[in-house]
Amino acid sequence: MAIPVQDAVEGLAVGAFHRRLLALVGGIILLDGFDIQLAAFAGPAILKDWGLTTAALAPAMAAALVGMAIGTGVGGAIGDRIGRRPALIASVIWFGVTAMLTAFVGTVTQFAILRFITGLGLGAAVPNATALVAEWMPARLRAYAVTAVIVAVPCGGMIGAALASWLIPAFGWHAAFALGGGLPLALALIMARGLPESPIFLARKGGADARIAVLLARAGGMFSGNFAPPPAIAGGGGVYAAPLTRSAIGLGIAFFASMLALYACLSWIPVLLSGAGFPLAQAIRGAMIFNLCGVLASFAATWAVPRLGSRPTLLLVCAVALAATGAWAWLLYAPGVAPGAILIGVGAAGAGIVAVQVMLYGLAAAVFPVECRAAGIGYSASIGRIGAIASALGAGLVLGLPGGPALFFTMIGVAIIGIALGVALVDRHPPTRAVTRMQAGMAKSDA
Repeated sequence: MAIPVQDAVEGLAVGAFHRRLLALVGGIILLDGFDIQLAAFAGPAILKDWGLTTAALAPAMAAALVGMAIGTGVGGAIGDRIGRRPALIASVIWFGVTAMLTAFVGTVTQFAILRFITGLGLGAAVPNATALVAEWMPARLRAYAVTAVIVAVPCGGMIGAALASWLIPAFGWHAAFALGGGLPLALALIMARGLPESPIFLARKGGADARIAVLLARAGGMFSGNFAPPPAIAGGGGVYAAPLTRSAIGLGIAFFASMLALYACLSWIPVLLSGAGFPLAQAIRGAMIFNLCGVLASFAATWAVPRLGSRPTLLLVCAVALAATGAWAWLLYAPGVAPGAILIGVGAAGAGIVAVQVMLYGLAAAVFPVECRAAGIGYSASIGRIGAIASALGAGLVLGLPGGPALFFTMIGVAIIGIALGVALVDRHPPTRAVTRMQAGMAKSDA
């Protein structure tokens, strides 16, 4: 009789193997987050070095996001076809090489082209990393594990902001890109030796029972024989098949609006703060504060999800994000406000906006079944990247208009409302812990 591979994974004791997997995948996404925000860190220095306006730099700032929009969907589909492991390793090598090459560009056109190519690899990493972790972790820890991986994106931005605030004034913006390319290439060597494939993916592909048994043995299990994949939900129809259609559309709307709000902030926080009179180093640290508060809020929200439910928790965080963004806007432009108070406003906005984005990845991992999980996460995030592109382009243009700051923050507020509407549309929210216990009790009674 075939062993259900998901049951085998659920039965594993969480130990050193799982911690190594989380550390390795988290490191990948940490560097992904660092490289995503490199252009924002370097933005003020590039404007000064090349004598550009914010409107002239806006297309180059958006170029990586265009690449990510393509890379996320394509990379997720590739991961569902060839495996999470090879897709993940290839994406890291890709964005490492191209980020390093960016250190040598001399024009805004060259910069934009290489940022686009880099974005292809950056986009492909996240859906495969999310799927790999979700498929190795038992259900009771899955949400926390996915959160830990996704918050590595803002953590990478936070660490990058700290490094860039020192590195760019001391050595120039080229040095930041050299570092952002070299670190992923070094990590790719470690990945080639230590990154495991998903046993659930292998069971779905078939013909890999011996390899699955070896992987489970490395994780502390003792299994042999045939392994059965989880039952197909989409029936071969993919991400937008009938059982998934409404949730897939809702996630697309929520991701679009979330990334519009998030990347408008990430792309332009240093420029906004510089324009308000902050020194360059302190303006870059504003991005670090935004990310740090988002990381802390993400874990608090993840704790709340199994207790309150994903829909109520996400809607509550949206309300917090909307109020905090309004407060930040007022503090930034009200006369006589202390810089510390403005940074508190930045942090509060980051807590809501980043936490929503992180939680959406966890929701997507729960909504989509194994046969289209990486593609589902990837396609949802690809739609989100369109919002990110619109924000990078639109925010740069809006900030150059009369009354631009007010329009900028209005755009973010409307986007947060859009997130809430998308979340409300999703109809495959995972059950709360209380509902899960009740269902388990009913199953035992029936037995």
